[in-house]
Amino acid sequence: MWSQQRRNGGEVEELEDIRSRLASVVDIEPWEVLRVVALLIARMLMPIRKGIAAHWSTKQVCALPTNRFNLFMGKNRFFHIMGYLHFSNNKSPQASIDRAWKIRPVVDVLQRTFARGYQTPPIISFDEATLPSRSRFNPMRQFNKDKPHKWGTKVFVAACAKTACCLRFV
Repeated sequence: MWSQQRRNGGEVEELEDIRSRLASVVDIEPWEVLRVVALLIARMLMPIRKGIAAHWSTKQVCALPTNRFNLFMGKNRFFHIMGYLHFSNNKSPQASIDRAWKIRPVVDVLQRTFARGYQTPPIISFDEATLPSRSRFNPMRQFNKDKPHKWGTKVFVAACAKTACCLRFV
C-alpha cells in the first residue's frame, strides 16, 4: 500500500485504477522466462558489481560492451518477470531444513535432466564446496579464509575425481 501511495503522490489508488493497471500488464510467455534464466546465467559469467541493472546501461562499465542485455529483453520487462518468478511456496516448512528450498524444484529438474545424459564415472570424490554469495540476506552464508570465494553457502558435493564435474550437491 505504501508503495502505491508514493507512486501516486500520497494518494491511495482507487479499485478501478488498480484493475485497469493490472489489466494492462502483458501476460508472461514461456520463452520470456527462458530468456530471463539465460540472462541470469549470462550475468553469472560476466558480473557487474553495480547490480544487474547495470547490464542495460548505455555507459561503458569496465571492459564489458554496453547495453547487451537490451538485445534480448528490456530492463523493465525483465524486472517485471523477476517480480512474479517463484519456484516454490514462500511459507514452505522446508525453509528451515533445506538451504536451497527456494530453487529446489529447479535444482531437482536440472539434476534429473543431466543425470540422463551423463554416465557416472568409476571414481567419485565427496567434498565440500562454497557457493559464492556476499548477500547479507543469506542466513546460511559463512566466511572461510581458505577458499577462493571467502563468503558463501557451504554445500557438500559428489563430483568426478578426474574432471571435477559436479554430479550432485546437498
